[in-house]
Amino acid sequence: MRILITGAASGIMFNLAQKLENKGHLVYLTTHTKSECDKLKQEIKKEKLKMLCFKMDITKAKDRELINKLEFDVFISNAAVGYSGSLLEMDIDVLRKNYEINVFSSFELIKEVYHKWNKTNHPGKIFVTGSQFSMLPFPFLGCYTSTKASLSILVNTIRRELQYLNSNITITLITPFAYHTGFNQVMIENKEKYLYKDGIFYQNIDSINKIQKNIFTLIESNNIDKLTNKILKEIESNNPKNKIVCPIFSNIFLKIYSFFVL
Repeated sequence: MRILITGAASGIMFNLAQKLENKGHLVYLTTHTKSECDKLKQEIKKEKLKMLCFKMDITKAKDRELINKLEFDVFISNAAVGYSGSLLEMDIDVLRKNYEINVFSSFELIKEVYHKWNKTNHPGKIFVTGSQFSMLPFPFLGCYTSTKASLSILVNTIRRELQYLNSNITITLITPFAYHTGFNQVMIENKEKYLYKDGIFYQNIDSINKIQKNIFTLIESNNIDKLTNKILKEIESNNPKNKIVCPIFSNIFLKIYSFFVL
């Protein structure tokens, strides 16, 4: 199969890409910037891989034209950013930007892929990366987690519509918990950029950062392979699951959090 993955500069999706290639699949990777793409190409060359990398800013229509230039059977929508900080003291433009990338542009890509395949009756598979954090209101992460909550609703609704249309295109929601890829650390360490300097949360930024770092240290998993193996299995399945949940213990944490915190 031919697989196109957005937001694949490193971490989970690059790990998945390597496994896909080892199974004989042709993999296309995209990154947000040219510098990220150049760096990834060097890594691909170093590892003697055959996958191809392209620069694609999903917010730009010109970059999204890549969708119509490539032929692929599986589309994985993974491109996303995370901004953190108090919703009460965050500049509204930051929230808009997070939604523009994670929700609106991602949704636009999904639509374009659907219409591309639908024109030729191509039986494609769409996978969309959500987050289990979207299920709960985590303080100071609401900007990011709310985008994933919106994306989850969109994906589940699209699935019902595809079933109603009796389409041969499937869509699967990937809901990882916390993995140690560096994404979470960048998100929580940069929250001061998005807060009003005279706000009470900004004045307590150090204590908030410490709490969040401790939480992620406790819950983050280093076992990316378990997640990518699950995704790989569904990619190769004739009937992919509606939802991929990993790791299993996350359900226990969410229940405990709900009981003691909410």
